[in-house]
Amino acid sequence: MKEIFSKEYYNKVLGSWVGRIAGDHVGYPLEFRPYSYIKLKYGDLDYFPRKVNTDYVNDDEMYEICALIALEKNGINLTSEDIAKEWVRLLYKQYFTAEKVALKNLKMGIKPPESGKVNNVYQDAIGAQMRADIWGQITPGCPELAKDYAMMDGCISHSGIGIEGEIFIASMISLSFFNDNIKNIIDKSLKLIPSKDESLYTLFVEKAITIYNNYPRDYRKARKALIDFWHEIRWSRLIPQESLLSKRNLLYLNRITSGVHVLPNIGIIILSLLYGVRAADQLGESICIAARMGLDTDCNCGNIGAIIGTILGLDNIPKKWKLPLRNKFSTYVKGYEQWKITELAKRISSIGKLVIEKKCQNSIQII
Repeated sequence: MKEIFSKEYYNKVLGSWVGRIAGDHVGYPLEFRPYSYIKLKYGDLDYFPRKVNTDYVNDDEMYEICALIALEKNGINLTSEDIAKEWVRLLYKQYFTAEKVALKNLKMGIKPPESGKVNNVYQDAIGAQMRADIWGQITPGCPELAKDYAMMDGCISHSGIGIEGEIFIASMISLSFFNDNIKNIIDKSLKLIPSKDESLYTLFVEKAITIYNNYPRDYRKARKALIDFWHEIRWSRLIPQESLLSKRNLLYLNRITSGVHVLPNIGIIILSLLYGVRAADQLGESICIAARMGLDTDCNCGNIGAIIGTILGLDNIPKKWKLPLRNKFSTYVKGYEQWKITELAKRISSIGKLVIEKKCQNSIQII
């Protein structure tokens, strides 16, 4: 039986959200900028590239707010449809790719999981992965339960490896409440998704680990090796089984802009987490390396911040990352546009305590 003090649990949920918001503010000015541009303009970025504006809205948090509202309204045994109803009711601006298609489907009466499949070439995009944090936060030390919630949420807009991304990140955050070893957290989370013989996602995570081991001191060489591998995957030269790629996969991988695809972005997350382990400022080093690597930088930096913020807890996050946030962030969720991070963490941890009491009572105890 693992035990965690109520105050410590809240502190870790709060740290997870401060890490996420800090990561967003580091990543969003660089999102989808060419790698060469980022390297030239920002070099070895080690702080927010712009002054933090707490009125800025990042779409990444909107879906987790909807999930929280659905949990509070329907309880911890909620369904995909319960969450989807809140998307339709509360979201009114700034939704993209898979989520945009899913919302259109939902408004036409197409329910999950079909809402994530019909006319949706973005099922392998990063959207489900980016909104995984809350499911790990309400299931501390219970990664299998985090997986269940992530699958339920992910199928609203994604399928296959898109959902695997949400499972993987949610389980990493769940494990981070009781484990500070990043490599061990990665390895344990991989056990909750299919093997590399069945999943391109797992194949890509394991390849990123191998690349890190080949270049343990040079993240730029590692980044090049990762992107080279991504292009080989895109053009199907290294696919272990042809059955892993449907016509839809091939359309998205090879003909549509792939900066939001889940595969290269999870590779960047893995590399950034591993390179940040030895740094005195683990949070800052990891999110800044992810930003320097490019692609979907706000999503990647946000997920990384949430993972490391959980490990550290608010008290151990350096002031340079938390004070500029002024305990605030903004969303485009109807009726919930302005938030105090402390209030959000309080509401999420309240749900988490109920989840532990009802679903994790044999393995986790809050004291």
